[in-house]
Formats: sequence, structure tokens, C-alpha cells
Amino acid sequence: MKLHQLQYFREVCAQNGITKAAETLHISQPAVSNAIKELEEEFHVKLFKRVDKRLILTKEGAYFLLEVEELLSRANALTQKMYHLGTQKNLIRIGLPPMISVMAFRLIQDFHSAHPEIELELYDEASLTLRRMLQEDKVDVIIVSGMNTDFTNLGFCKLQRSELLFCVNRNHQLAGEPCVSIAHAALEPVVMFKSSFHVREKVLERFHENGCTPRVMWTTQQLYTQLQLIRNGMAAGFLFREIVENEEDITGIPLDPPMETDIEMVWLKNGKVYQDINCFIRFTQEHCRKYGLKCVKE
Repeated sequence: MKLHQLQYFREVCAQNGITKAAETLHISQPAVSNAIKELEEEFHVKLFKRVDKRLILTKEGAYFLLEVEELLSRANALTQKMYHLGTQKNLIRIGLPPMISVMAFRLIQDFHSAHPEIELELYDEASLTLRRMLQEDKVDVIIVSGMNTDFTNLGFCKLQRSELLFCVNRNHQLAGEPCVSIAHAALEPVVMFKSSFHVREKVLERFHENGCTPRVMWTTQQLYTQLQLIRNGMAAGFLFREIVENEEDITGIPLDPPMETDIEMVWLKNGKVYQDINCFIRFTQEHCRKYGLKCVKE
């Protein structure tokens, strides 16, 4: 079994035929046919059956496709990692949820200024998604709101503690209140992040603890969309204090009791592969001790 045979097999499945697969791969049709034939002969199974002039996966072929997808994904990841090692290219893949991405702008800017030779590849995803990507070695470091990291293969450190505020338009009737209960927040239409965001889970947990159900009118994974809806008075929302403290059209109201969470940096314990990851970790710890994570006012 060879890697190119698996690639040809996957493309035949994607194109539902050998002719189209050969065109997509820019190779001859016999080359694709021979690769499929060689696989079937090696494993003594039929991978496809022909129905109405179309190739349909057999039961064995369907199982093989699942395994092939995983093998090719791992092969691609290994190729990329070895390429970076072989060319001695400095690269750090950093995962940041939308709010923390904004708060970490100065950190990223200052690190680039201090280490221009290191390339930064940024991934803007939900916290739970980033934690899964980290375990799958698709990112090197993530900065996320705290979720009690306790995996033995992960290193982590707390960077700062932040507070989630109930945010409304500055002309909203609650804008002048010193604090608001979750029961009062439940009366307002709100916009929330989609599932897989730790902030969403934390807010919903608070509602559940108080026997309330939020009036969720909009869900999004974009911070900009949330800010626009709140600025225009169409919804309230739950955002970190650092996000709204420079927003002229939005008032952030503390919850009673306050809703706080730790922001932490998490990484796989494989720093021996990339020394530049250790460099970023140390730089981030020192930067946060000096400045913290906060939005840069334009």
C-alpha cells in the first residue's frame, strides 16, 4: 500500500468515478485504475461496485475510506511538520477565541517586533474547538478562558482574571445600574456566541443555576456582529470587561454576583521540537505580568 494509491482512491470516491478523478489529479486514467486494482489485489476485497455506470463503494470500500481519510490527514500533518523542521523555518500556530484575539493584539504585535524571524499563524476559533485542535497537534499554543486544564500532556499557566459584563446600548434603561442580576438579564433579548464557546457555556450555567432561561434572539461566532447588535440597541450580550471598556456606545454592567473567569495559555508538552514555542510562552508570561491582555484603543 502506497500513499499515492490512497490519494487516488480518495479522489475516485470524491468524484464518483475514475475519469473525473484522473482529470482532477492531472494524471492518466489507467494510472488511477491500476492504483485501485493494486489495492483490491493486495487486500483481496472489492472496494467499488458498478451500478448504472457509476462507481459505488462496497461495505469494505466505505470502511477503507474512513481509514484512508485519517491516514492522509496524519500524513499531511507529518509532512508539514517535517517540512518546517527540515527547512529550519520558525513557525508558531496560535489559537485565539474572538474576544481574546482582540485583547491579545498588543501581545502579538510586541512579540513580532521582538522576534521578526518567527512566523505566527493565527487561528480564530471557539475555545472548545481550539482545545481539541491542540490535542490533535493542529495548533501549538492557545490562549483561552479557563476550563480547569488537567490533562497530563498539557502545560498551562494563568495569565489574568477577567470579568464578564452584561452589555447594553448606552441609552438602555439598565445602562445606569451599578449591577444587574441574572434574573433581570433573562428579561432582555440577547446575542450569544454559538456552541463550543466557553463563554456561552459559562453564561448558560449561571442562568441554569438561577432557574432562568435567556431570551437568545441571535447566535454568532463573530465578535463584530455581537458588538453591532449591542451598539444598535437590538440586543444585550455578555462580553469581557476589556472588550467594552473603550466602547463609547456600549455600557458594561457587572453581574450580581460577579461572573469572573481565568484566561490561560495552554500548550502541548513537546517544546523540544520547537524552541520558538518556549520563547513565545516566556514572552507572553512576562508581557501579561507587565501589561495584561487588553484592547488597544485606536
